[in-house]
Amino acid sequence: MSTPRLQRPTPRTGNARQRTSQLKLVAVSLAFAAALAATGYYALRLLSGPVVKPVPTADSRPQQSKSPTGSTILATPASKAPAQPQTTLSRIGQVEAAKQNKPAGPLYDPRSSNAALAYESLPLESPQVAEAQAVLTKYAQAATWRERLPFVFAPERIEALMQEQYEKRGQKDPEHGGLLAAGIITAGTSTVLNLQFACATRPDAGMRANFHRNRNGKLMLDWESWVAWTEKTWPEFKQEHSQLSVVMRAVASESSYYNYEFSEGWRWLAVKLRSPDGLHNVTGYIERNTVLGIALANLIGVPLPHKLPDGTPMPALKLPGSKALVTVRLAFPAKAQSDHCVNITEILADRWLLFPGEGK
Repeated sequence: MSTPRLQRPTPRTGNARQRTSQLKLVAVSLAFAAALAATGYYALRLLSGPVVKPVPTADSRPQQSKSPTGSTILATPASKAPAQPQTTLSRIGQVEAAKQNKPAGPLYDPRSSNAALAYESLPLESPQVAEAQAVLTKYAQAATWRERLPFVFAPERIEALMQEQYEKRGQKDPEHGGLLAAGIITAGTSTVLNLQFACATRPDAGMRANFHRNRNGKLMLDWESWVAWTEKTWPEFKQEHSQLSVVMRAVASESSYYNYEFSEGWRWLAVKLRSPDGLHNVTGYIERNTVLGIALANLIGVPLPHKLPDGTPMPALKLPGSKALVTVRLAFPAKAQSDHCVNITEILADRWLLFPGEGK
């Protein structure tokens, strides 16, 4: 009996079986890849922790503008939620104090949240302006400083300062010229009526009269900003070389004078500080790489490179050569080598008008 021959598969049958094997291999590979991907995804989730979806936020950085008082005013766009009432320099001071691990301390009375947030111009012929001018006229016509006291705001505190100014220092009030502008400064729950006059004896050729209303509703002159009161006279301050900080009102501008303890121009910003009568001056120094240093530089038109966060409040950068009214604390360095170079230890305000809590 003969052995049967094995039949070879036809080419068509062999091709079908080959395709079936290939499809099975592809399916197994895809399943393995999917399993591997899933394992990697869950491993990544375990390692990276929960996914937090970003919350969209609107740009709430306040718009900056300038009032004729020389102070920086923050105004929040009407379409956005109003910012917490707070002044520019107040917030800058808090940032600076936090960086130095020191308590900032309120620049304004926290009970009333006084903050210079708005300025509204008034027509020069308005009744409020006429009322303020009448008060100023009576104040100027008084024969003695004691007779001026009834027209001054907070007379119980100002009386000793007026006696020091007129009897011991022998000072007189500057003579002012014509009225240039008028407006209302809104500060939290308080309002201040501001009049601005020409004044040839002031370095910035201006003189400002600020008026508060007392509890009886009468307008009263803010005497300290009117005469630009300083804790020491400028000659006394320069002669005594006080290392204790002294509150001084001055007209600030850029200086290029670097000498003695402050010869390192890369470290210090030099600021020329002129007395309100223009007869005296010192050079104040503040570190460039600080929030307050950058803020003061903006006020006098000196652009300083910095890496501060976008949300850090800053006065608007003025044009080069600008002058700014400032109320500052000054102190001489230990073993001062001159009577001209001083430390700017604090910036109380970018104006001569101080609200409750400032300067304390």
